[in-house]
Amino acid sequence: MSLNFAQLWLAIIVAIFWLALAIKRRPAALPYPNLKLFGTFKTDWRQKLAKFLRWFGAIALLFALARPQLVHWEEVRTEGIDIVFALDISGSMTATDFLPNRMEAAKRVMRQFVEMLREKRGGDRLGLVVFAAESYTQCPLTDDYDFFLEALDQVQNAREGVVEDGTAIGDGLTVALRRLQNSPAKSKVVILLSDGVNNAGQVQPRDAARIAAKMGVRVYTIGIGTVSGTVSWQDPLTGRTQFGRVAGFDEPLLREIAQRTEGSYFYAADKSTLASILRYIMQLETAPLIVRKEQKRTDLAIGFIAFALACLLIESLLVHALWRRVP
Repeated sequence: MSLNFAQLWLAIIVAIFWLALAIKRRPAALPYPNLKLFGTFKTDWRQKLAKFLRWFGAIALLFALARPQLVHWEEVRTEGIDIVFALDISGSMTATDFLPNRMEAAKRVMRQFVEMLREKRGGDRLGLVVFAAESYTQCPLTDDYDFFLEALDQVQNAREGVVEDGTAIGDGLTVALRRLQNSPAKSKVVILLSDGVNNAGQVQPRDAARIAAKMGVRVYTIGIGTVSGTVSWQDPLTGRTQFGRVAGFDEPLLREIAQRTEGSYFYAADKSTLASILRYIMQLETAPLIVRKEQKRTDLAIGFIAFALACLLIESLLVHALWRRVP
């Protein structure tokens, strides 16, 4: 049970002030100089009970003013890993060798991957980083898969003006590593999907790979697309759809990144291969992760107020009705 101690001290001060007023000398109820003239007075059980009821009621009101709450905690042991996707959103990801294009195909397969996690395991946390010439976090680590999927749906290609076009693999991997920096999970993974050659950014991919190795993060790199693919885009002047060719990705670099971090490199020439790669990664060894979650807070103030009112009401009925006393 938790208490608001500031409110509790305030209630105690009010109680002390009230008690000081209560014990303040009052006028004599009887116009006699000495009560001994009436003999010896003894306090019977009814007076004691009435006093106890009054004090119990007052104490219950003090606790009610402190706003006590009952907090239910439970420790949930899950078998899970922390996974951050680093998704290339450069202009070349609009190549149509994957239908409808490379990026949309990757997003669809990632959705299938998330649904499989939800159905078969459910203990993993997912995050999403996107990169072109710049990189940023699209979704922080979360176990809310619906939130992750909403963030994934909002990912746009660099040609749509979200970020400057280009391919900064090192920057994308670095931002993904930052998301895992304070992760309590024993098993941490980055799945990097790219179809291009590193040509932008401030961090070299090999330097980012060395950082990942020191952090104990395994990086699984996936090269997307054929050796070259067709890119289509909307010409802003004519409004016509234009087509062009793009070069393939830097396979030696992706392979080296994976080897440095004890991960694996995969080549996804089509959508079905990409789906099978993600299914394989889902079979990674999991590590126990204990998560302490606050489940529910129950306000107990109403109960204390009800108890206080009941005590005071019973005391009043007993004294003024059942045990009617002579004033």
